[in-house]
Amino acid sequence: MEYLPFSFTKFLKSFVYASKGVVNLFRNEQNARFHIISGIFVGTFAYLINVTRIEATILFFAFVSVLTIEIINTAIEKLLDLVHPESHRTVEYIKDAMAGAVLMSSIIAFVVGILIFYPHIAGLM
Repeated sequence: MEYLPFSFTKFLKSFVYASKGVVNLFRNEQNARFHIISGIFVGTFAYLINVTRIEATILFFAFVSVLTIEIINTAIEKLLDLVHPESHRTVEYIKDAMAGAVLMSSIIAFVVGILIFYPHIAGLM
């Protein structure tokens, strides 16, 4: 296998393309906007109640996992729409499975939030 020399220009362009993908996601996908707004709310609340660094890290990873799966879900949906625009049982199954993955990661992130925030909120009462 032949290795190409490192190109800093190509490396920087990859960040531009990735950023464009994230911007397009938030412009065009309602659920992605909901997740980012939720993440901002959770981050702000975590800051205000002074969670520990470990708790903040766990919240961050939960949030990023939801966004990552949302990005993968959107990419797969767009690809399926392109290669098989008409309705098909297998395409619907794949789309439903990916939506289920987003739902599962969202539920897990929500539970993580409850587990982290509840002791802080209960301590304020």
